[in-house]
Amino acid sequence: MKTKVLLPMLAFICSVGMAFATVGTNYAAATGFIETDEGWKPVTVNCEEGSFDCRVYLESDTETPYTVYPVANSQSEPLESSSPLPIMISD
Repeated sequence: MKTKVLLPMLAFICSVGMAFATVGTNYAAATGFIETDEGWKPVTVNCEEGSFDCRVYLESDTETPYTVYPVANSQSEPLESSSPLPIMISD
């Protein structure tokens, strides 16, 4: 008889406890898009929010900084960055 009451209560307590035991996610890493000569290219960047535009260099082209946009459209606002320096990413 005790297990009919105790087991559901234990399951409820465990489920409430596990709701607060989730791992935090890193929202700084995001998928963005850069406009190259070949068209729009998706890139994964780690731009933290700030007052600068998020910019990247490609390993194959270190001379050209590219602005990172949230969608493949240069009419949208660029992603924000806490650093004025471009980030090096692989092709």
